[in-house]
Amino acid sequence: MELSKELPDDCIDLVVTSPPYADTVSYGKDINVFSPENYPDWILPLFVEANRFLTPTGSFILNINDKIVKGERSTYVMETVIKIVKESGLKLYDRYIWHKKNGLPMGGEKRLNDRMEYIFHFVRDTKNFKTNMDVVRVPYAPSSIVRAKAPIKTQKSATKSGIAEFGKDKIMNINPLGSKPTGVFRFDNAGVLKGAKHPAPFHPDLPRWFIKFLTNKGDIVLDPFMGGGTTAEVALDLGRDYIGFEKNKTYVEELVKSIENKFKSDFWE
Repeated sequence: MELSKELPDDCIDLVVTSPPYADTVSYGKDINVFSPENYPDWILPLFVEANRFLTPTGSFILNINDKIVKGERSTYVMETVIKIVKESGLKLYDRYIWHKKNGLPMGGEKRLNDRMEYIFHFVRDTKNFKTNMDVVRVPYAPSSIVRAKAPIKTQKSATKSGIAEFGKDKIMNINPLGSKPTGVFRFDNAGVLKGAKHPAPFHPDLPRWFIKFLTNKGDIVLDPFMGGGTTAEVALDLGRDYIGFEKNKTYVEELVKSIENKFKSDFWE
């Protein structure tokens, strides 16, 4: 949190991060894990600073999840988002769902298995933030292509009785690069990764998708909860510059070794 105050104004193009969830796993003896009750107050200062250090066209991607407390679904995630919107100055542009391809079953006979997490997209300006939609388009379903080729009637006007009058037939246009993706993502969870040192690592597909969507080469990506450094490696691999904060020295040392081996550079010197 303190390091974010040292960042210059308007310097970060994208934040992609998954902060410690409330009362979940141990991130090391020097890392505090906060209860659901005080979590919103704990994380708010980061978003207040983000409203300053993000570029006017920048975005903040927050991956977070709630939990069951005494048989009830905790509302701390929603309370956190509301507090951010009301008190940080950032705007909540959208919310997405990470539908995990695999996950642990939930306890109890009545509760359904929970294989989703939240992804919240904050911006300074809802009309002016940077996107690269064509980079993340997906192939159309064959049925969609068939429908697009079939003529449809275009509504010309409506009579006083409310019955529509139709004009000429129109063929729907399809983008040759593909369809816009949905806001439900089917990323793997990080449990499928071998050799992960961090107790709650990202799967690379998550930061990779948002870095491609929301930045250009040479832009600066920040992860203020760097952990095992997945966002760092993905950002550098995609030709972006990277800044990360991490209190656990072991994770930092492991990441330095990994980046030096992968990119064969003196980036960290």
